[in-house]
Amino acid sequence: MAEENFHPNAYIPSIRNRKAGLKARSLILNSIAKTPLKPRELRSKTGLSLSSLHYHLKLLEKHRLVRKRKIGKKRFIVEETGLGQKQIQNFT
Repeated sequence: MAEENFHPNAYIPSIRNRKAGLKARSLILNSIAKTPLKPRELRSKTGLSLSSLHYHLKLLEKHRLVRKRKIGKKRFIVEETGLGQKQIQNFT
């Protein structure tokens, strides 16, 4: 079986962490690691569906791993907060 590496913040202790969810949150977190992105840019970069993207963003925001920062009246960007956890490897 191939070894899978997930972003350190993708694992959320208070929920059931399925492999697909870990992968989606890892895609989001890896995409905004260096520069914050608008949701539209994040969606095109990750390839996630709109509903999946919003679900995982709300989950990450609830656990204070990402935050939305306003850049206009109705526009915002998504950025990491800097909170971290241990690296997760070989999740089965």
